[in-house]
Amino acid sequence: MKYLLLPFALIYRCVAVVRNRLFDWGLLKSKAYGVPVIVVGNITVGGTGKTPHVEYLVRMLGAKRRVAVVSRGYGRSTSGFVEVHPESDVRSVGDEPLQIKRKFPDVLVAVDEVRTHAIDHLLAADAADTFILDDAFQHRHVCAGLNIVLVDYNRPIFNDLMLPAGRLREPRCGINRANVVLVTKCPKTLTDTERQEFSRKLKLSSEVPVFFTTFGYGQLVPIGNSLVDAELNGATVVVATGIARPERLYQHLTDSGAKVVGIKFPDHHFFTIDDIDKVVTVYQSVESDSKMVVVTEKDAMRLTPELTARFSGVPVYYLPIQVEFLAEQAQFDELVERFCITSI
Repeated sequence: MKYLLLPFALIYRCVAVVRNRLFDWGLLKSKAYGVPVIVVGNITVGGTGKTPHVEYLVRMLGAKRRVAVVSRGYGRSTSGFVEVHPESDVRSVGDEPLQIKRKFPDVLVAVDEVRTHAIDHLLAADAADTFILDDAFQHRHVCAGLNIVLVDYNRPIFNDLMLPAGRLREPRCGINRANVVLVTKCPKTLTDTERQEFSRKLKLSSEVPVFFTTFGYGQLVPIGNSLVDAELNGATVVVATGIARPERLYQHLTDSGAKVVGIKFPDHHFFTIDDIDKVVTVYQSVESDSKMVVVTEKDAMRLTPELTARFSGVPVYYLPIQVEFLAEQAQFDELVERFCITSI
């Protein structure tokens, strides 16, 4: 099927190349700012783990600087600039911005499809002195000082094709605009030799540092009236996900001794009552003395009180995740902090 899509991929590639050239030649304008602006993005569609890496930066910088996170707010029903609050409606701001705000209530989070408009607005209000732009690598109207590009170890860009035949938003050479590359979702057993080989295949300038990260899962967090203590080992877990690639979650649960029953919904899917009733029906059909429903942290943002109430009598939890560096974490932190200091 992908070979039939190659002509369309060629057209998409040409459009992307022309657009980037117009920015390179200054015919399309990029706006620079006198404050630190960090972009976390990728050159593929979805699934590289941008939000946990944004959270890593917020955790690192939030205590020292007045950080603002700016996102497009994928899938939201609103448009223009909207500040995110812990009690915001997920449909109005998007699941990932709401997740960040609830996790870091003291950090300013805003959504705006035009990132320059959001930055201008927040600078005029003297609301922040450091900006982290989520998924804005292709939003070249902002001239970011530090472009951090994420590459999924399990779906490397050097084995991929342009949309719609593959997952590339722009040609692979677009990664050369990156200042830092993070290879994400790596196996924890990845060797130095394997890291070097992967880096070589990216064909980056020697001046662009490459770091390798993985995800560590936290403890189960109860949703609604579920019991605080829950044991995965020996349990049957009905996993309901609306994320691009739930396989790593499945593997973690399996490694923890659970039997997984997966129910997949599209990425960023807004759950309906029928969806939740389907999950409950699957849960009730499971024959086990120890069973539960588990969702991701991002999915939990889309479970409104009305939807949560449909889980009456069903133990429901979400699993938080956090970025872990396989090596050289201190060097990455120092690079980011040095950028913030020198950008003022």
